[in-house]
Amino acid sequence: QKGWLVWQMDVKSAFLNGTLSEEIYVEQPEGFETEPNLDKVYLLKKALYGLKQAPRAWYSKLDEYLASLGFEKSLNEATLYVKKVDDHILIVSVYVDDLLITGDDEKFVDEFKLNMKNKFEMNELGLLAYFLGMEMNQSSEGCFICKKQFTTKLLNKFAMENCKPVSTPMV
Repeated sequence: QKGWLVWQMDVKSAFLNGTLSEEIYVEQPEGFETEPNLDKVYLLKKALYGLKQAPRAWYSKLDEYLASLGFEKSLNEATLYVKKVDDHILIVSVYVDDLLITGDDEKFVDEFKLNMKNKFEMNELGLLAYFLGMEMNQSSEGCFICKKQFTTKLLNKFAMENCKPVSTPMV
């Protein structure tokens, strides 16, 4: 029992998992036209990358699956899901095709990760170390979040890596 560590999982080809709820037709792709059917189009059943509906279709499928597992969506944050069983809690945050997972029982977390791998093709990325420009160092003492790598890139971009640091942005 380590408790409250944050793991990261990535869904492979997430947008190809979504099922479309409306009728969408596409022309035959160049080089794949069939001679007797040159004037025909294809009816899509599943989303394609680049399709405006693809993110919505993916999120809808994931939302439906998480609900079937007993998760409740946060009223304040549409991409945050919480599941409570007995005295245990599991929290999942969704960012496009990445899932951040934490909970107070590692067995509960492992069971969820296995469910996700069985439903979707996924990569388990281990403990969260870097996400959206933030570095995260996790230990038994807690989590430390910093933006050193992002800040260093920013300083390099503006040739300020050797500037004199001060404790406040004002002189």
